[in-house]
Amino acid sequence: MNRTTALLVGLAALATVWLAFFSDWHKARKIQILLAVYPAGILPGTSSDTLVFCLDKAYPLTSIKVVESEEARTNKYAHALWHLVAAAPAKPIKSFRYGAAVPGLRPEVSTALPEPLQAGASYSLLVEAGKDLKGELTFQPPP
Repeated sequence: MNRTTALLVGLAALATVWLAFFSDWHKARKIQILLAVYPAGILPGTSSDTLVFCLDKAYPLTSIKVVESEEARTNKYAHALWHLVAAAPAKPIKSFRYGAAVPGLRPEVSTALPEPLQAGASYSLLVEAGKDLKGELTFQPPP
């Protein structure tokens, strides 16, 4: 093996190590979710505290689901308190309110209404954009 071949093999090995340990290109991407709580009356048409979920960027969501955290830990098919699915090609959205209509999404069960959340209880919000991109947030409504 001559010097050029050895140098190229060494550079390829260093590039492989760098990609494996110092980059995240091979890791699954996740949707980052933040929760904002607005007091009653701050947002138009609200008479109680409003939960607004904000995403790190606009995503064409295909599913939004809220379940009780404890039930989700022990039951793969936990009861959904609020579950929306894509009705048509999804439109990118950056934020949405709990229980409100979301453009491009419809309730999974057409007659289902969002169930009220209990203060202090722990809930999980699960969002999906397509099959590969998902996000999760565990939260507690304010008292």
